[in-house]
Amino acid sequence: MGISTNTRLLGVAIIEKNGLVDYSVRLHKSSWSPSKANLITASLEPCVRQYSIKRVVLSIPPRHHQTKAFTALRTHLEQYFARKKIPIACESIDSIYRACANDAPPNKKEVMRTLSLRFPELHGFYQKELRNKNRYYVKMFEAVGIAVLHCQRQ
Repeated sequence: MGISTNTRLLGVAIIEKNGLVDYSVRLHKSSWSPSKANLITASLEPCVRQYSIKRVVLSIPPRHHQTKAFTALRTHLEQYFARKKIPIACESIDSIYRACANDAPPNKKEVMRTLSLRFPELHGFYQKELRNKNRYYVKMFEAVGIAVLHCQRQ
């Protein structure tokens, strides 16, 4: 399971045998609070149960983008998966951009394009995101990318 999160958007991707099984983005509009962390982890519970998750990889933004709220959420997620005895790894978000860049500059658009070529089911979301004024599906693409990258390293 790949997770790309901040305190507002949560991207989730499930990879099984290098195939994309499930992917989504979830919006949590409320302001940050410890109960919001509980709400975010509760939103992951159906995926954890349905797919019998064995490993989780969490994308981590650069240190200068990590707020106190994000750090609290990360700790909460780590504790949640530890209680379930599911190992959790952390990868820098930059590793996704470097892996998907090929010869192009490493940016969000290139990550989405590369992943939509690898997984045709994402192409519609890629097209939609190109038209969006405010980025929405980027977290989902980041979750897919981090899950794929982690599977390749195993």
